Amino acid sequence: MTKTVSICPICLKKIPAELKNENGKIIITKTCKIHGSFSATHWQSPKIFNFAEQFDFFKKIQDPTIPKGSEKCPHDCASCDDHVSETVIGVIDVTKRCDLKCSVCFSTFPEHEVGYEPSKNEIERILKFLNSRNPKPPALLFSGGEPLERDDMPEIIGIAHKLKFMTILATNGTKLAKSPDLARNLKEKGLNIVYLQFDSFTDAFYEEVRGQKLLQTKYKAIKNCRKYDIEIILVNTLMRGFNDGEIGAIIKFAAQNSDIIRGIIFQPIAFTGRATGNPLRESWRDWHFAEEVESQTNHEIKATDFFPLSIMVSPIKIMRQFMKKPWPLFSCSPQCGLVNWIYVSKNGKIIPINHFVNFKKFFQNIQKAATKVESKGKLSLLSSLFFASVLSLNWPLVTKEIGFFTLMKAILKMHIAPSYESLGHLRRRIFLLGSMAFMDRYTFDVNRVERCVVHYVTPDLKIIPFCAYNNIHRIETEKDYVSKKKTIDKS
Repeated sequence: MTKTVSICPICLKKIPAELKNENGKIIITKTCKIHGSFSATHWQSPKIFNFAEQFDFFKKIQDPTIPKGSEKCPHDCASCDDHVSETVIGVIDVTKRCDLKCSVCFSTFPEHEVGYEPSKNEIERILKFLNSRNPKPPALLFSGGEPLERDDMPEIIGIAHKLKFMTILATNGTKLAKSPDLARNLKEKGLNIVYLQFDSFTDAFYEEVRGQKLLQTKYKAIKNCRKYDIEIILVNTLMRGFNDGEIGAIIKFAAQNSDIIRGIIFQPIAFTGRATGNPLRESWRDWHFAEEVESQTNHEIKATDFFPLSIMVSPIKIMRQFMKKPWPLFSCSPQCGLVNWIYVSKNGKIIPINHFVNFKKFFQNIQKAATKVESKGKLSLLSSLFFASVLSLNWPLVTKEIGFFTLMKAILKMHIAPSYESLGHLRRRIFLLGSMAFMDRYTFDVNRVERCVVHYVTPDLKIIPFCAYNNIHRIETEKDYVSKKKTIDKS
């Protein structure tokens, strides 16, 4: 049992909470003095929960000067500088307009539908603010609403590209499907990745959840992105009893299209926005992602092939010694999600990257190098990487599938100049597979919020953790923005 802090799902006040193993699940329980007791499934099975915890290297090498805990969190983000983690992905909502009305939209509350849409100049101000941060966020996600409802979206992408951000566009794909010219324009302006809503291979799902048949629309959007080499990450809202039986099929689809699909992120439904009061929330979120992947891929990918994103802390601490503008650490809580990179062999077989090395041994060596990174020179660090790799390799598999020199070249390049391009031709055979478990008012855990690495950035330049924004700050932020805009327009 672990003590933490949460919020009351009714009044949103900060209240004590506990995480405990109950009936084969990790449950969060809490009691509000006014509104009573609440419990919800917090994350996956205890087995996977505990497995992920042991790879949380950030805890082991955390800088003691980094703040740990804040009385302000999660309500006072305006004056809070106590985030444990820096921004890895900055999220900018560019509009509330959308051509769909999805019943599970996390960003639109039925009682609060407003015309929130920052101007291009305001967005540029946000971009320049983020560009001045130290460390600078490596990636930006433009979200909404549907960002492509804005005619000036390519221009906004262009501004971000000139500031050397990796640019990601969250979209339902309807506009991209209709217009190859739009895809071309976005590519020319510097768009790196389309974050494409992709929930199912059945139109019945789309009709029920998204309001219309969309499967062919998704295929056309992918076709137009491929035409102009815009890489895609598929984003799946995972709902038990609706589309959880399609996990394996979507992974297979990504493997078959790994030339253009760079990843799949499964997002278990979070009961915020339009889904906030859904009475079926517990039955819809009661699932086991990692185990489902193992079962639906016929054990090609095992449940224990998934690791928390914070496993990347040690490699990034080494990478930062070679970078002019260092990346922030990927130091989110292991409870925020699980990831791995999947290699697609020439015969179509899918192989988790950790199968190419003795993963635990490899990362123990990397972690050891990372803890001494300040006292080591670049040559010494490169030697540590080389020997950690050589001593850990699964030689027969590496030789058969990739080749020793190709793999070593990719490992060294990724640490010296991390980018997709540094992977060389391997880039077209690797995709990210992960699950991001966003919180709602029932599963909210302040410890996770403080370590969040995905932050909304508002027009008044507040930096707000993703789940804190969607559960606590969104309505107030949008309402205040629209009110101020009306006042300015009148004057």
